[in-house]
Amino acid sequence: MTTIQFKGVTKTFNNGFQAIQSTDLTIHPGDFTVILGSSGAGKSTLLRMVNGLETPSQGEVFIDKRKLTPQNQRHIRANVGMIFQQFNLVNRLNVMTNVLIGRSYYRRWWESLFYLFTKQDYELAHWALERVGLTDKAWQRASDLSGGQQQRVAIARALVQKPQIIIADEPVASLDPATSIEILELLLKICQEDGVTVLASLHQVNLAMQFADRIIGLKQGTVIFDDQPVNLIHDSLLETIYQKEDHETIAVA
Repeated sequence: MTTIQFKGVTKTFNNGFQAIQSTDLTIHPGDFTVILGSSGAGKSTLLRMVNGLETPSQGEVFIDKRKLTPQNQRHIRANVGMIFQQFNLVNRLNVMTNVLIGRSYYRRWWESLFYLFTKQDYELAHWALERVGLTDKAWQRASDLSGGQQQRVAIARALVQKPQIIIADEPVASLDPATSIEILELLLKICQEDGVTVLASLHQVNLAMQFADRIIGLKQGTVIFDDQPVNLIHDSLLETIYQKEDHETIAVA
């Protein structure tokens, strides 16, 4: 199981916007950790620094005690599955091929370009689709699936990487409440049964309280809460996390 560490990490974009203030965090292996915060709080930026999609302006990110660098980025990315709000599937391709794309880290570039995968890759993809309950959809176009089914395909694509970490950036923001619970139950099951470290961003406080082992509250790039969900019960804490700069509080559930 793998630990994620942020040591003195800041992120300032070219336009001068500082998305992450100086941050020290340790994400414990095998935990389901949720980052809460309003839009623009820095949730996605923090997540994207785990696999090098964003690089710190200052500070260092460590994955399993190894500093993330341009030289080892590809190797580390192979062990980090990424799940996005908009699923990021190739709609014209079938479900099986979309899942197999998760094996691209282990294939030569030209094999990935022409979707050339091994028998072992196909066996792993079948296993992943069985895990997410979609074996009967393997040869359907991704565009023909519901939103919840597409997110399950995205989870299967992450699973075929055999990841040590799954990063989920607002994975249920595009889904209805019932489907959102199904997706989070699936991620929690993977976390618990496979020992995969899950780091997710959410904006629904009720879901974070239900599924997280630990909640990290971000406001304007600063960690203002870091504890077990049971301790996030005070209205004043939630109001602080979700309060806009003009002090207009937005909905948190």
